[in-house]
Amino acid sequence: MGKLLALALTLLLAACGGGSGGQPAAGGATPGTPEFRTRTPGVLTVGTELPNPPFVLGDDLDHLKGGFEVDMVNQIARRLGVRRVQWVSFPFTKLVVGDRCPCDFDVNGVSILPDRRQLRFGVQEATSGAAYLKKVLRPTRPLRTFGSTTAAFRALRSGQVDAVMSDVPIVVDAAHKYPGLVVAGQFKTDEQYGAVLAKGSPNTRALSEVIDQLRDDGALDQLFQKYFPEQVNIPPLG
Repeated sequence: MGKLLALALTLLLAACGGGSGGQPAAGGATPGTPEFRTRTPGVLTVGTELPNPPFVLGDDLDHLKGGFEVDMVNQIARRLGVRRVQWVSFPFTKLVVGDRCPCDFDVNGVSILPDRRQLRFGVQEATSGAAYLKKVLRPTRPLRTFGSTTAAFRALRSGQVDAVMSDVPIVVDAAHKYPGLVVAGQFKTDEQYGAVLAKGSPNTRALSEVIDQLRDDGALDQLFQKYFPEQVNIPPLG
């Protein structure tokens, strides 16, 4: 069975992009936090795509079971003074090409980007992993792209590809789920994850400041240790 190669992304978050209009968040926001205007009064609407463990755990957006991004969003909502979080489905591929999400912001394991060779790789289309393979590793055999990581891992298990390139937490979860798959190593790219808003959103500053608060008081580190404990033991490649 083929091995998994993981793209390691630094778990620092920053709001990128920008929404407009909406209603101010309810009272109870962390003192000093700029006003965040939600689409629906008292509701923080957040987009993502399932399945996406361990960032989002569960198969039903109305009954999620936790996950790094779920717990993080819940803490963001509390600090913004928003009473309820509503998750909506929005495909990763639509997000990265600029389609407008019907949400206040989207969390989808999105990497913030500036604008070996013998394996046949599978990778989710339009991801930073696909870009890293093409521009840095440049394998001799053509890449196979898939609409989701689930489809990529299905191809790996059936022998259609020799390795899958994805984020470390995602491949670690797949290796636990599917017997015979292992995480071969990780490439250190020092990328950052970002929450995505519409360009020019007046909410960017408020969301960025709340994420900074979560980082500064150790809340993000606690979530990292909870959901990604094995990542530090994966050997580097390249």
